[in-house]
Amino acid sequence: MTTHLIGQLLEVKPSEYTNKKTDKVSYSTDLTVMFDGIDEEGFRKVSVETVNTDEEYYEELKGSIGKFIALAYHSSIDQWGQKFYADRSMAVLTLDKNPLDYSKFKRTKQEYKK
Repeated sequence: MTTHLIGQLLEVKPSEYTNKKTDKVSYSTDLTVMFDGIDEEGFRKVSVETVNTDEEYYEELKGSIGKFIALAYHSSIDQWGQKFYADRSMAVLTLDKNPLDYSKFKRTKQEYKK
C-alpha cells in the first residue's frame, strides 16, 4: 500500500552503511519530516518521522529544508521496528505552505474536570 508522509522537512542527511559480511558500502539519504496538528480536544499533536531514501534524494531536497513535502512511501515492520521506504516511482511534492493547516479548525474548549 502506498501512502503519503506530509509535513515540514526538517533535515536532509546523507548516510552510509557498510555490510559487515560483504564489506560493501551503500549510500542513502535520511529525511526528517515533522507533522504538526491538533487532536480532537484541541491539544497540539506533533510527530516526527525519519525516512531512509535513495541517495538521489539528497541533491533533490537539500534546498527544501523548512518547506513542506508530500512523500509517497511504503512502510514495513520487522524485528527492529517500523521502517519507511520512499516510493521512487512517484515524485516528491515540495510546497511553500502546509497543505494540512489545522489552525483553520475551531478547537474545542478545554475545561478542568472536578
